[in-house]
Amino acid sequence: MTATSRPQHAAHANGTLAPPTDGAETFAKFFECWILQQSRDLDALRVAAAAAASPAGPEDDAGLRRLVDRVLGHYEHYYRAKSAAASDDVLPMFAPSWISATETLYLWCGGWRPTAALQLLYSKSGAQLEAQLPAFLDGGGLSDGDLGGLSADQLQAADQLQRRTIRSEREIDEAAASAQESLATVKMVELSAGGGAAEEGMEREMDAKAEGMRRVLEMADGLRMDTLRAVVALLRPPQAVHLLVAAAELHLSVHDFGRRKDEAK
Repeated sequence: MTATSRPQHAAHANGTLAPPTDGAETFAKFFECWILQQSRDLDALRVAAAAAASPAGPEDDAGLRRLVDRVLGHYEHYYRAKSAAASDDVLPMFAPSWISATETLYLWCGGWRPTAALQLLYSKSGAQLEAQLPAFLDGGGLSDGDLGGLSADQLQAADQLQRRTIRSEREIDEAAASAQESLATVKMVELSAGGGAAEEGMEREMDAKAEGMRRVLEMADGLRMDTLRAVVALLRPPQAVHLLVAAAELHLSVHDFGRRKDEAK
């Protein structure tokens, strides 16, 4: 892992992530704390999902909504910390040492592709709907306590959100292409042919181009968080819990799989 100086992000004694402060801890260290926090959130979400499904003592919607909001707050904290680290040095955000080679393979503009949140919704909904089919075929109804019971209005809203998100992704792709193509400007061609005397000018130009990629990262991370919030807003609190369970399970399982693959090399 890299050991360059970055904003410090420690964990409170109760396990929650502390707000960013000045210090020497790396974003890689913060990411380790974030993984632990997500694991704790997953445990809490699973307990809430099980309680909500129990006829003996279902969770009230207000309690589930507070849990959902708390978990979303942890995602927002992660992106604030990431933004602070990127302001110091954006380069590691596009070649992160804190994730596995497997995870790096699927990066889009420094993170997960926002439309993946919609794909996750559809995949989990299909799996939970299939689990409800035997009871439904026996004359029962579909439960709206999980993603198998999405209504027609919810599915239509998800489709509209997906279309908007695809358009936003394309805009960010265009911004990224423009930033990347700027590497081959006339100025860069002149500097690259100038030898050692052009080193200072090259550094200024590369810093400016890195700033262009930092703006791309900021746009992409903003869309990631906006999309996650928008998907959750489509759902009833018990359904939102199931979505966040699926998101955490997918991220943590791929992270663990990738680390094992890297360690086996």
